[in-house]
Amino acid sequence: MTDGVRPVGPLEGPTVQERREGDRRERDRRAAKAEAEAEKARALVPAGERVDHAASPAKPAVSPLAPPALFAAQVLGQKGQKRGLKGGPPVLDAARSTYLGAEYSGQRDRRPRVGKAKQTEI
Repeated sequence: MTDGVRPVGPLEGPTVQERREGDRRERDRRAAKAEAEAEKARALVPAGERVDHAASPAKPAVSPLAPPALFAAQVLGQKGQKRGLKGGPPVLDAARSTYLGAEYSGQRDRRPRVGKAKQTEI
């Protein structure tokens, strides 16, 4: 009676499936539905005239140039550059224009709307 409780060991022998009728029938319906879908996937595809899609040469990929805001953001992040308040007005103006020139980032975008600046109360 003073021995500790031993952990439960792994189950040995065959596993027992539950025999609830509702679950069994649902399992059978799912199996039949999956088998029917697999049968549809194995259906033969009718063959028609062969069409050679490689007859026209492919167009070269269009690589758009990176927007200037992205390039400016990369340049600002390099070592040896003046950063922050120590950089003075030129750095602050460049950072402001880069931030405001970036793409719209969705509903939670904090940038002011384009046009007249107005003050809102929070």
